Amino acid sequence: MKVHEFGDPEGVPVVFFMGTPQKGDSGQEFSDLASRFGVRLICPTRPWYDDLDLYPSFAQCSERTASYLNSQDINRCHVIGGSGGGPFAIHFSTTNSNVVSSCYLLASMGTPDIFVEKVKSPPTLQLLKLYRSNSYSSIMEYLTSLGLSQDLAHGAWSDFKVLLGSWESIDFQSSPIVYIHHGEEDENAPIESIRDLAEKLPKSEFRISSQASHAGLAEDGELSEFFSIFKEIGAQRGAPC
Repeated sequence: MKVHEFGDPEGVPVVFFMGTPQKGDSGQEFSDLASRFGVRLICPTRPWYDDLDLYPSFAQCSERTASYLNSQDINRCHVIGGSGGGPFAIHFSTTNSNVVSSCYLLASMGTPDIFVEKVKSPPTLQLLKLYRSNSYSSIMEYLTSLGLSQDLAHGAWSDFKVLLGSWESIDFQSSPIVYIHHGEEDENAPIESIRDLAEKLPKSEFRISSQASHAGLAEDGELSEFFSIFKEIGAQRGAPC
């Protein structure tokens, strides 16, 4: 699995599971901000984005991320999950509760049944329609027509196989505290879905903001939500996690 690092190499380790469809190199956008607040930003690329023969699963992503942290002698970290990366962040946090101090979800997908019922984004609705047909070729044709490269299109399809599949491997009760940054009117990540996920967690805190929706994040050149998250995490530098 390819992992990209940005920000302060001596800073507080933060694992960022990118949204769908993004690779870890997309974290470059946040490198300066991470450096400013003393954050070592670690951005894994889910392995099926590069290995088209790999069967996708939560475990594949979590186990390889944990292996990377171990290779770097990182025994405590914080986790961020954006959009479709949110459930991967939750899985990693619950399967590595001895390592993860806190988890941040940003415009994250919530539980799949309610997500499918409530999502309003036309491209996502079209993708869900094709996904139900179980036609890989049709999905790939559709995603590449949107301008995605072959690897990103395959990665998106693979993400959806995991995200809309079984979540039985997620032990929600093993989760650290989860801070949920979300917008009330997010067509890509319906708030009803993330509220349902929050009900399964032992401890969570909502931080509602229009800038924490997909549209708000896209329009916010100041990276306000990342500013607040990095600042909060960076303030813990030197303190026990």
